[in-house]
Amino acid sequence: MPNGGRFEGYGERMRPLIDRAGHDFETEALVVRTDFSDDGAWRVVVDQLAEGCAEYERDTHVVDDRAFDGASPEEVVVSTLLGDPRLEVVFLADAASMRGEYALLAVSTREEELDEGDDELGCVFRLLPALVNEMHVNLAIGHLDFWEYAHAAAQDPGQILRT
Repeated sequence: MPNGGRFEGYGERMRPLIDRAGHDFETEALVVRTDFSDDGAWRVVVDQLAEGCAEYERDTHVVDDRAFDGASPEEVVVSTLLGDPRLEVVFLADAASMRGEYALLAVSTREEELDEGDDELGCVFRLLPALVNEMHVNLAIGHLDFWEYAHAAAQDPGQILRT
């Protein structure tokens, strides 16, 4: 199983491979829709993903496939790594993403050694859709790591990365 057994025995059905052929590893963040309960909210998420930014071009690979309805983060990561093992993060539009600030779930695809005191961060956190591409690019080029973003999100009262 990908990722050194981190998701071994996750016990849920296998989801389809996420084919990244033709997608640019460094510039295209991957967003997978796992909740299909509100198409209007999904359109808001997609619109926010596409909002312009002076520093980062919005270039997102969106997977809007009912085969991922109800998929767990582990299932999505496995499908992602089978399709592109280089990705450091995958973003999920889950049920919680379809309300409030439409914050997506950022899920690390890697097991990393955390600094002492950082083990409470975990491998997931929420962020606003407008930050997806910036985070993805910084991870792809090795400028920042997942845990730096997770730490910043943990400082927010709502546990959401906002800037």
